[in-house]
Amino acid sequence: MPSQDAVLVLDILRIIFETAARKEKRTALRLVLVSHLVESWIEPILYETVYLYRQRTTNKFLRTLETSTSKSAVFFSTHVKSLCILYDMPLDQVGRVTSICSGIQNLTTWFLPMAPSGPASTPLSYTLEALRPRKLAAWHGVLRSPEPHFEAPFFSQVTHLTVVNIWEEWTSWPAFSLPALTHLSLDFTFGARVLAEEEIILISEAVKVILRACVHIRVCALRIDQPEQSPTITSMFDRFRSESRVVFFRHHEPFRIREAHSDMEAAIWDTLESAVGGFGADGPSLPTLVPILEID
Repeated sequence: MPSQDAVLVLDILRIIFETAARKEKRTALRLVLVSHLVESWIEPILYETVYLYRQRTTNKFLRTLETSTSKSAVFFSTHVKSLCILYDMPLDQVGRVTSICSGIQNLTTWFLPMAPSGPASTPLSYTLEALRPRKLAAWHGVLRSPEPHFEAPFFSQVTHLTVVNIWEEWTSWPAFSLPALTHLSLDFTFGARVLAEEEIILISEAVKVILRACVHIRVCALRIDQPEQSPTITSMFDRFRSESRVVFFRHHEPFRIREAHSDMEAAIWDTLESAVGGFGADGPSLPTLVPILEID
C-alpha cells in the first residue's frame, strides 16, 4: 500500500501532466507514451473535445468508437464532453457518433447543409435525440432554416445559445421557446446599409417575443457591425432602452468559429453578463441604456 507521501507525489505529477496535456494536444499524445498510469490520466483529456472537420476524420473516429477493444462505450459516453461538427456530416453517422457519445454537453455545428437531392431530410435536432447539451453554438447546422424545430427534446436543456445565422433567418423562426435558456447571442449584422423602419420593427419585435417566451434569459446579446451612432443602431437602442437584459456588442474576430466549449466563448459570455448588470432572484436590475461592447 503506497505511503501518503507517495500518493501526494502522484497527485502532484497528475496535475502537472494533465495541465500540460490540456495546453497542447501534441504534448498530450506524447505523454500517453510515458507509462500506463500516465496514459490513464491523459486519455480522458484527449477525448474530451472531438473535432469532426471532414469525412475522413469522422470515419476514423467512428472506427475507434465501434471497434475499440481497450475502451468501452461507457468510456466514450463519460469522457466525450464537447463535439464540433464542421462539415455537412451524413445524418446516419451523426446518429452513430452521438448514440455512443451521449454525454456531450457542448455542441458546435458550423456548416452550410447541402441541398437535399430527394425529399427533405430529417432535422439534425431529431438525429441528435440522444443528446441534451447545455451549450450550443451554430452557424446553420442544427439551426437550419426555415425551421430549427426547437420543440425537439434535444433543445430542452440548452442554457447558452449562440446563433450566427443572419437576422433574416432567426426572426422568421417559429416557436423560439427554450425552457432552460439563460444566455442568448444573436447576429444583427447588416453591412453598410441603413435598415428600413419595418425591418427594425421586425427585429425588435422578434427579440421581445423571444424574451417573453424564454423566461429565464439573463443575457440577450445582439452582435452588430456598425458604430453606435448609425441610424439603425440608434433606433434599436431606443427600442430596448427599458430592457436591461439586452446588450449590443462588436467582435474583433467576427469570422472566428465560436466553439461552444471554448475559453473564448466563456470569456464572451462573462463580459456580456457583466455588462447587463445584476440579475437576482427578483429579476433583472433597473433598466439602463444598452451598451456596446468591443470584444477582443
